[in-house]
Amino acid sequence: MQSSVLDTKLYKKIEDDFNRQLLTQANSLSFIRMVGAAIEEHLNQLVALKELSEQWLNLMDLPTRDDIADIAEKVIKNEDRLDNLDDMLYQTLEEIKNNRNQMARVAWKLAEISAEFDTYKVIEMVGK
Repeated sequence: MQSSVLDTKLYKKIEDDFNRQLLTQANSLSFIRMVGAAIEEHLNQLVALKELSEQWLNLMDLPTRDDIADIAEKVIKNEDRLDNLDDMLYQTLEEIKNNRNQMARVAWKLAEISAEFDTYKVIEMVGK
């Protein structure tokens, strides 16, 4: 049992020493410059890979990421336009329905007035 406690302490000391050395190395200007150069090289490779991919897609007559993004943007704009047209159509149909109802009421009222007028004419003719 005492051996495992000693092993644990030994491993902990080795880990602490290793972490201290790593932190010392990582906290130096030369390490920061080295990591910066590695990141810069990685970014250059990514840019070259992107350009190569786009050239290959163009050669194969396939859409690139930008082409797909443009299409998606156009689809969204067209969906918005369709929504607006749908709203306008609904409003127009509602107005037509209201106008028909109003015309039906006017026609009904006109028929009532015409019937009253006909009744008045009959009364007038009988009275003569």
